Order: sequence, then C-alpha cells, then structure tokens
Amino acid sequence: MSRTILIIKNDIKRRLKSPLSTLLFLIIPFAMTALIGLIFDPGAGGETKLPPIKVLLVDLDQNIASKFFIGAFDQKQLKDMFQATTVSENEGEKLMKKGKASAMIIIPERFSLDLADQKSVRLVVVKNPSEEFLPAVVEEFADTMAVGFSALAQIFADEIKIIKLVGNTSLEKISFAELTPFLEMSRVKIMAIKKFLSPLRIGLKTSVMAKPGQVSKAKGFNIFAYILPGMLIMFLLFIVEASMREIQSERADGKIRRMMFSPLTTHELMLARIFSGWLLGLLVCSLAMAMGALVFGIDWGDYFWLFILVAVTCFWSAAFFGMLNAFFRNKNQAGALASPIILVSAAFGGSMLPLEQIPSSMRWLAGFTVNNWFITGCREIGAGAIPLVSYGVLLVSGLLFGLVAVMALQRRLTT
Repeated sequence: MSRTILIIKNDIKRRLKSPLSTLLFLIIPFAMTALIGLIFDPGAGGETKLPPIKVLLVDLDQNIASKFFIGAFDQKQLKDMFQATTVSENEGEKLMKKGKASAMIIIPERFSLDLADQKSVRLVVVKNPSEEFLPAVVEEFADTMAVGFSALAQIFADEIKIIKLVGNTSLEKISFAELTPFLEMSRVKIMAIKKFLSPLRIGLKTSVMAKPGQVSKAKGFNIFAYILPGMLIMFLLFIVEASMREIQSERADGKIRRMMFSPLTTHELMLARIFSGWLLGLLVCSLAMAMGALVFGIDWGDYFWLFILVAVTCFWSAAFFGMLNAFFRNKNQAGALASPIILVSAAFGGSMLPLEQIPSSMRWLAGFTVNNWFITGCREIGAGAIPLVSYGVLLVSGLLFGLVAVMALQRRLTT
C-alpha cells in the first residue's frame, strides 16, 4: 500500500507543476455553458423565458371581428409569448422572405361579414421554413383562436348581425335604440352561460414533491443547470483521459519496466494510476460544480448524493481510460482513438444535444455512455430523487473496466 501511495503522491506533484491544460479543460465548459445559456436567457437569472415569438398580422378585413382577433395579442399573457406586428400583405411577404418573423397570420377579406352570415372562413398562416418549433406554436395558437371565434359566432349568431349593420352604416348615424335589441340578447345569453360555467367543477392545483419532513418549494427553470452537466462530463473525460495517458509515456521511456524490478506488482501500479485519475477528476468536477452554484446559481440538490455520483463517475472514467491505455500500443494510438470515443459518447449521451432531440431509433445508444448516466443522475438529484440506477451502472461497469485494465497491462508488460 505504501508503494501505491508513493506513486499517487508523485502523480499529484507532477500535475501541480503543469496545471495549465487541466485549467483550460475546466474553463472551456464554463465558457460554453455561459454562451449557450445567455443566448436563451439574456437575463440569466431565476426562471428562464424564451424570447417572444415574432408574428406578423395582415388584416385584409378591417372590420369588428378582425379587430377583436388582433386585439387578443395585446393581452398581457400573449404579449409575453408573442411579439405581434400589424403589416400590409406585401410588407409581410417581404419580411417573411428575409426570415424576420416566425409566422404570418392573414385575416381574409369579409372575415367579419362571413362570420355574421354564418359562413365558413379560413385564417391563413404562413410559416417560416427555416424554423421548426416556433411556427408550429403560432399555428396551434391560430387554430385555437379559430375554434374560439367559431364557437362565439355560433352562440351569438343573432347578436353579431350588428356587424352588418355597422359595416353598411357610418357609426354616427347608428342610434342607441338600434343597438339595444342586440345588447339585450347578448346579456341574456351571457347570463345563461355564466350560470352553466360558474362555479367551475374542475380546477387546477400544482405542487412540488418533497421528501418527508421537508417543505416543498417551487423552483424556476435554470437553463445553466440543464447545460453544465453535459458540458462538464464531456471535458471531464478529456481531463481524465490525458491523465491516464501517462501510462503510455511511462511504458515508452521504460519507467514501468524499471518499476517492475521493485516489489511493486501490476495491480498495485494500475490501482495507483486509476486512483490518481479518479482523484484528479473528483477535484476538478467538485470545483466545477461549486463554481456552477456560485456563478450560475445552480441548485444541485442533495450534495451528499451528488458527491457519490461524481465519485463513481470519475472512477468509471479513470478505469475506462486505464483499460484503453493498457490495450493501446503507444501514445499516438491512444490520442488518436480516445478523442473520437469521447466525442461520440458526448454526441449520443446528451452533452452536445439533449437526449430528447436524438432520433428515437438511435436513442438506445445513450445507455452505453457515461454522459447519459451522469446527466440523468444530476437531474434526478436536482429533482430530489436518488439515482440508484446511475450509481449501479457506473460502479459495476467501472469495476469491470478496472479488472480488465489490470489483466491487460500485465499481459502487455510480459510480451
């Protein structure tokens, strides 16, 4: 054991003498997290909100119903969701071709009169082809508004005939007496609807799950907490891999063979190397998460379970790259193959792209990546759960990789 500790001490001293590469790999994920987070959350504080969806409104009707439709976008809740601008049809087409809006809604001519006559009428939604999600939101909203207007037009079929009256006569020439019958009919129907809908029989109650004895507290969505784990695990793999690649350097200069002339055994050497890589990863990851809490305001959840997750993840990383370097013939081969392995793992494990956006036919590959288990574990801990599955997968596979690493290194040294 004393020989193993001596090797670990020497590794730590060597790392402290040249910490630049490790610090660089630590800074990069923070820079990328901050950049991506600030793009989607310029306020960078508390609950994240996406920017309003830009919508162009073209009113070819210029009558009461179309004014009501456009006026709906002035409601506070919709103002937070949509940035609506009224334009002419030609101007709207030019702006859409330039990609200046997510969608354009065209209210056709005779929209109000056709509703008054109980005729079918269609709203036109022109979507920006360069976007996918936001135009679909506008389309769904327009469809919902169409259903609402259609229902109101059928319920108040007699009352909305006032549209034809107003449309054919100037407002100054209409007397209050002419409007009274329409207003009275509307009042009767509104009272009847209120009688049926009040009080509402179905309500909505929201709550947050909490552990026994704890008080649940609603938390806003922190986009940095969503991004940083994926960035961190990807660059953690680069840091640990660079540390474990020292095995190749020591083999190339004959240091390992000289060490083998001492009472040091192969499993002691590999254990020391894995422990060194594990300790380096543990220190870097813990520091990064502490900085995430301080700089980005990330609430990681229960820090005890988080520390366990970080520990088993770093152990897995050290054991895995220890095994690979035991198989690799030289340092160049290790560098050429390790980086693609890390990048592929990041691509399918959720570091580069959220797992939900990976095609379902390829999503099963995430189960073979440490990135997926680490990211999933962080989310579960943040939600107040214990990621037992992540613990089990990483610990068992890490022990297996460590055993194979010892056997592979021993065979490599005897050939």
